[in-house]
Amino acid sequence: IDKYTQQQQQQQQQQQQQRDNGNNNKKKQPWSWKQEFCGTCRFRDQEFNCNHRVEWVMKNKGKTEDEAMLESLKYCLKNQEHSDNGGNNAAASSLKSNNNWLETIKQQKDNQHAPFKLLPKSQWDKYSMDPLQVLQRAGVDPNEGFVPSMRMMEARKALRANIELEKQQAQLPSLAEIQSLYGTKPYILGLDRCQAYRDAVDPEFRLIGPAGLFNSATNLLAQLLKMNCINNARLKTKKYRPRDAPSGVKIQAPWGKHNPVFWRLHHEAKVGGAGTKQEDFLPIVMIKDPLTWMASMCRHSYEARWRHYPGHCPNLVANRFDKGKEVGETIPVFVKFATQHIGDEPIPDPKNRTFIHYDSLLELWNRWYTEWTAAEFPRLMVRFEDLLFHAEETISQICDCAGGQMRPRFRYVEDSAKGDTGPHAGSAGFLASLVTYGNSTKRMKDILTDEADYEFAKENLDEKLMKDFGYAPL
Repeated sequence: IDKYTQQQQQQQQQQQQQRDNGNNNKKKQPWSWKQEFCGTCRFRDQEFNCNHRVEWVMKNKGKTEDEAMLESLKYCLKNQEHSDNGGNNAAASSLKSNNNWLETIKQQKDNQHAPFKLLPKSQWDKYSMDPLQVLQRAGVDPNEGFVPSMRMMEARKALRANIELEKQQAQLPSLAEIQSLYGTKPYILGLDRCQAYRDAVDPEFRLIGPAGLFNSATNLLAQLLKMNCINNARLKTKKYRPRDAPSGVKIQAPWGKHNPVFWRLHHEAKVGGAGTKQEDFLPIVMIKDPLTWMASMCRHSYEARWRHYPGHCPNLVANRFDKGKEVGETIPVFVKFATQHIGDEPIPDPKNRTFIHYDSLLELWNRWYTEWTAAEFPRLMVRFEDLLFHAEETISQICDCAGGQMRPRFRYVEDSAKGDTGPHAGSAGFLASLVTYGNSTKRMKDILTDEADYEFAKENLDEKLMKDFGYAPL
């Protein structure tokens, strides 16, 4: 058993021993104002992490930790919104003048971890982006906590050692925070071509399914479509076997869902590709915020190959720890696209593989999706985030575009749509995804932690793609 497994087993043994000794029944330790001094801070309309602020004050002002934490209260109070910097100062002054200011902070902390109050079903709004309502519609109780996404190797080790992963308590993002990242409505590109698709393809032969880069939620889309959208004209014929998509929803694009757009009509996917007329298939192309997508690629790189390590990833620009590259040099990515070639199409090598070079991880995202936006045939492009915050509205529009019919009751995917084994080990479920992708601080401060990477992304991110899909700029 390797070192990681031993550490996890020791932690579990210690936790079990504490439970056996009845520690849970003992009096709770008094709360300290230093505990969990973190969260979202605001200074001049910019958000950042509280702990980063404290470290900055200690380093640049030569103050002690206690002094730095006290000074940072005007920016770092949890669960308190401020309209401007003056409001921050006023809140801090009020606390300092109050002899019970520590108790005030303690009360705020206790309120933050109080159980979420669920709404009765009669008060649900099926199109609300409010995170609590989204979870309730999906049948997910936020009070149960979640297991966060982790690197594939770590998840596999835990599974092999039969270690039960601990759940974290959910801290839901606010509605305003979510809307600051993704706007107030779903973004779907290509709805203007729906009628052309329906006119060109007879109802019986209409097929839909996902396409998209790795980690763009193609599996989630496939499951949501299968559970909620039906092609009745195709289903009523009763002549299609399960592998032939009798309901009109395929597991992936018949040319391979991760392959570039120019693979269409030239290649055939090993799974679900045979026997499908590719012109009859309406691809639903999944896209994801490039920052959170790069973070996902660091955990699960799939068929993308580039030199990286957990301490510096995403690593768009090499630093002194990136081996084989000069500091400041961009780090290229090679992606292996495997496929069955149609007819007389040339085979790249005996193993039927194609490696495509990209200048960086960011260039892979830019180029792959730019090529899809330029496609002239009918296709839809859908944001992953809209499957979280606008699932029913988004799936309904996709289904209607292809001439399908929605089932009477909308169903959600609660657990990881990828599963938790094989190459998908460590993937996040619905609650973990909502907490992670609704967190603006994590997006802006915890992904591109190297300043050179941040500046590179800010300069090279495709502005048109970001605007067309409503993603917040850097």
